[in-house]
Amino acid sequence: MKFLRHPSSHRLFLAFLQVYVLILLLFLVLPLAIAEESAQRKWAGNWLVVGENDEQLVWQLHADGTGFAYGFHNGGRLSHGFAINWKLQGDRVRVRTGASLRCRGGVVAVAFTGWSPVTLDFSIVDGRHWLQDGGGLLSFQRRLGSWHTPRAGGKCPDLAG
Repeated sequence: MKFLRHPSSHRLFLAFLQVYVLILLLFLVLPLAIAEESAQRKWAGNWLVVGENDEQLVWQLHADGTGFAYGFHNGGRLSHGFAINWKLQGDRVRVRTGASLRCRGGVVAVAFTGWSPVTLDFSIVDGRHWLQDGGGLLSFQRRLGSWHTPRAGGKCPDLAG
């Protein structure tokens, strides 16, 4: 009966140790997760992007990891686009494409055939450049404050006008 009324110091020590380790992990892991989310928020927004061969792109990056990437003809008219999922992981960015859109006869046409099984991986070179693994360099030129998401059946956007 004596052992039932007074827990052994060994058990008490193990319980305190478990609580201590749990609290320590929370204080170490939680700031890392918050920092990653904060870094992803810094990239969120509408960006004018220039790719290899001076192709003009607009990337809409939302802090929740969703977004869109659009490509434009030399004259500034929309040529194509994709819904994207993106995730910042340290100095790497992983992107998957989904729904595609095209400009047909001045009208936006959207098709969703599922998310691509291929993930595009980028390295963040500095605060303005992403280098695709085995591919080209994306240069984030400036934020676009007046950009609006093209909608199916709507007029195709034009960067020049």
